[in-house]
Amino acid sequence: MQVIAMYALSPFLRYFEEVAVQGSVRRAAERLYIAPSAVTRQIKAFEEMLGVPLFERLPRGVRLTPTGELMLASVRRLHSEFEEALAQADALKGLRWGKVRIGVLQYLSERFIPSFVAATNKTHPGISFAIHIANSEQIAHLVETGELDIGLCWAPPPTALLARVRTAAIPIGAVVPAGHALAKKRRIPFHECAGYPLILPTAEMELRRMLDGLHNGMSGRITPLLETNSIFAMRQLVRDGSGVAIMTRMSILDEIKRGELVHVPLSDPHARSMQLSLLVRTGRDLPAAAAALLDRLQASFDAYAGVA
Repeated sequence: MQVIAMYALSPFLRYFEEVAVQGSVRRAAERLYIAPSAVTRQIKAFEEMLGVPLFERLPRGVRLTPTGELMLASVRRLHSEFEEALAQADALKGLRWGKVRIGVLQYLSERFIPSFVAATNKTHPGISFAIHIANSEQIAHLVETGELDIGLCWAPPPTALLARVRTAAIPIGAVVPAGHALAKKRRIPFHECAGYPLILPTAEMELRRMLDGLHNGMSGRITPLLETNSIFAMRQLVRDGSGVAIMTRMSILDEIKRGELVHVPLSDPHARSMQLSLLVRTGRDLPAAAAALLDRLQASFDAYAGVA
């Protein structure tokens, strides 16, 4: 579908976008399988038609002018809208192909998304995916701008441009191996966890920002064993008995089922849970493939959130 959309557009736009992405006429020409002179002629004709320069010529390549930046954003919106129109047209023939762009948190990319893509491919082999791994703020922004069809992330600040299709409160807690001294507790305050080697998320992660707000920023005064944005590393260190990690229950569902790790919920009033959200842009008619997969995501939302 993307190829169809590309070649349906003017050569001006195709060549302009490729040069903007590559930052070089030569590299753009190589990607387009045409002579650099042909790309240069198209770009020059485009600039003459508009009456303004789109690129600043540099000793090694080119750089977009402010007008060029605006034009690139417009071209990308045009691509997105044209692909959506193609997808809607294909819906009249049945859901056979289409591309779905989903933004997810790191944990979901490791566990839920691979199985979801594999299951979908069995029933709809013509559907392709673009999975973007990012934090919640980035995912929400890309859903708002239409660069992503669907977002799975922690609830962003309220905005008229986003609709929360589903939400679930995901418990936050101390993660320890089965048999650990904390494993039998029903709840634990964060300050008690500080008596053990702590494994904490890094400062840019939503959970760490929440912890930093507890007890006058207590987590900022702790020297943890490890600070990392790797969920895998946190789980592995806990399994090895190296320390206590502060994580969401959703992050260790498989380990809980196997009896390897225990999640002890925090008792602190402002750090008991985080809201997982399934997001779309308000008022946007999703392409047929994205709309169908949104229904599937809603149906399995509780299961992958660990609240089923």
